[in-house]
Amino acid sequence: MNHDEEKCELRILGERHVAVDVEALCNHLDTLVGSKVAEVMINQHTFPLGRDDAARIREKNPQATVREVIDSLIEADCASGVGITRIVLPESPSDSVDLEISNPCMKRTFGAAKALLFSYWCGALTYLLGKEYRVSFVAYDESKNLLKCQIAPR
Repeated sequence: MNHDEEKCELRILGERHVAVDVEALCNHLDTLVGSKVAEVMINQHTFPLGRDDAARIREKNPQATVREVIDSLIEADCASGVGITRIVLPESPSDSVDLEISNPCMKRTFGAAKALLFSYWCGALTYLLGKEYRVSFVAYDESKNLLKCQIAPR
């Protein structure tokens, strides 16, 4: 992450970002068009972003392992305020990827919020693991302030 106070720019993974209240945005989209449509809209936006960010990291460092690229993306999640992301890759490529976000910026398990937090990772994993991934399960554990997700190959 780079915050240039002179230019008033925030850059994460080399791309310019702006701080917004994503929870309010997602709630508004869910209300405007319904949670299913909002989820599809955000998925169509964030899936390619995850794929492109993973490709850009790999392009800059072709020798990086999948884990190293994922760790760079996790750092970007932290820098952007998503929460503390943890990803467990499966032993078998046909199994699901477990993803957890401690102290998540949003706690909803459906609609735009679900897509904003997890579709990005589907795109990144699709690029890195060579097959298309989708969100298969999402749950929030209030006692641990932990949002859990399984991302499965299609």
